Amino acid sequence: MEIEEVKEKLKDRELFPAAVQRAKEMVNGPAHYGGVDNPYEVIKVCEAWGLDYDAYLFNVVKYVARAGKKDDTKELEDLKKAAFYLDRKIKNLEK
Repeated sequence: MEIEEVKEKLKDRELFPAAVQRAKEMVNGPAHYGGVDNPYEVIKVCEAWGLDYDAYLFNVVKYVARAGKKDDTKELEDLKKAAFYLDRKIKNLEK
């Protein structure tokens, strides 16, 4: 395949359609956050609860919701991240 053919196919996204779709899904409604069609997708829930204006609590919900779903080997890490943000929020309120 000539270089120009490759460039043209990439432009039309014919060469790697599955990879392009996966990359798009990782940005717009990724499954580990509930998926774009799920009414309980993390971002939708956080917006409904008014947490989109509180980075600490938004991240707590985000990391608890995705724990073990994005990468099942990192469930504990996600929960520790949630605890980190919750602890920071508490410390800021205690000031």
